[in-house]
Amino acid sequence: MATLPLLSASERIQDFEYLYASNTNVFNFVSVKLSGASNYLLWKEQMLCLLDVDEAYTDSVSDHTMIRRYDNLARGWILGSVNEDVLGDVVCNLRSAKAVWEKLRSTCDPTVCLKQGQGAPLS
Repeated sequence: MATLPLLSASERIQDFEYLYASNTNVFNFVSVKLSGASNYLLWKEQMLCLLDVDEAYTDSVSDHTMIRRYDNLARGWILGSVNEDVLGDVVCNLRSAKAVWEKLRSTCDPTVCLKQGQGAPLS
């Protein structure tokens, strides 16, 4: 019979915290799906409430596996709150939450698009 490796107390706490976070219902925080520039600022504010992270906790996570798990969780939350048209046009093949966030910001945020001289953002 295979035995499971013993986890330290801090590893067990991290696992419980991740389990708690992964059971979060995104739609309790984000009531709109991002469809473009017309609702980007509203979507962003709601999404930031969900993604707000306690810096003291993030400083304590040094395990690369756990960091990757949280990144995948955040990426899934973001992708799940974006309209299918925007998903196909903008974020396919991006592998980190930060890359997805920055791509959505650069293509949908009306203030960024105008500053960068890109013309009208995705509407």
